[in-house]
Amino acid sequence: MRRLSLRIGDAAAWLFLAAVAITLWEVASRYLLNAPTSWAHALATALCGVAFALGGAHALARDEHVRIGVFYDRFRPRARRAARLLGFALGLFYLGGLGLGFWDQAVEAIWRFDWNGHWSPELTPGPPNWPLPALLRGALVLGTVLFLVLLLRLGWAALRGQDPA
Repeated sequence: MRRLSLRIGDAAAWLFLAAVAITLWEVASRYLLNAPTSWAHALATALCGVAFALGGAHALARDEHVRIGVFYDRFRPRARRAARLLGFALGLFYLGGLGLGFWDQAVEAIWRFDWNGHWSPELTPGPPNWPLPALLRGALVLGTVLFLVLLLRLGWAALRGQDPA
């Protein structure tokens, strides 16, 4: 799970570079060519959202997720273990609720059909009408599930007294 999370996170990081390139194109188009785009902002925002959604598990896999180090680093080993287990428990509760909420939104955005029975995922408003909202909501579910599974694995290792990091 850790290797999978790292690979997915490393691949998703390239989406930030793509978002920067798209934003650079938009700025050049708008101010140098006087031809602003209608798609750059929506696409850059969606790419960053997908990268952020997949980045949480990557940070956890690298043991670089949010931690209040000023306190944690002063704890004795036993207190550190208790703090990690509490963090895992709270993370499971939070990610479970987040995943359920994202699941409902993703189903509404992705599993849509028009009057003729044709699949019609949620689209961006106005041209170019790409299914970016559906893509982002699906990525949020995937990222949350990946994060949750990795958290379960690391939490189980911590419960057994193994070093989860």
